[in-house]
Amino acid sequence: MKKRKDFAFPFRVLIGFLLFSIVAITILQVVSRFVFDSPLVWSDELGRFLLIWMVFIGAAIVSYDDKHLGVEMLQEKMSHKTKLITTLIMRVVILAALIITAYSSFELVQVSHSQTSGALEIPFSFWRGAATVGAVLMIIAIIIRSIFDIIDYRNGEYRNSSLIEEEVKE
Repeated sequence: MKKRKDFAFPFRVLIGFLLFSIVAITILQVVSRFVFDSPLVWSDELGRFLLIWMVFIGAAIVSYDDKHLGVEMLQEKMSHKTKLITTLIMRVVILAALIITAYSSFELVQVSHSQTSGALEIPFSFWRGAATVGAVLMIIAIIIRSIFDIIDYRNGEYRNSSLIEEEVKE
């Protein structure tokens, strides 16, 4: 199986940066509180903000890798064609839920733009926008993954395993 471009790579780097930032902010808060006896007002809020974005971007990466939790006990016994069909049906249902989520959250993001967070005064639309952006990224990731699976099936290479596992096995 030929190696594919990892479309999620920039997001993987972003997730690493966000995680590093959260850890650095937390360490800074601990040092500030216990060493200098002067806690930072903004650190907890910024850490939560970054964590929210990290979770939703991470969900898109997991969607791209097709690594969401699932019970595949029945699919293990299916032929490749039946596996592909059931997987695609399942993804259509997931796409429908994500489209509804993205569409319905868009109005909430617009309404919440006038309110700001306490310490950093970040508009709440930036907080709530993570769900909308995450849903859109998941939609794109699922579509890309489905295209790859269909191409692999047509080439006789479909295994219904994650992209990461395929690269590691080779």
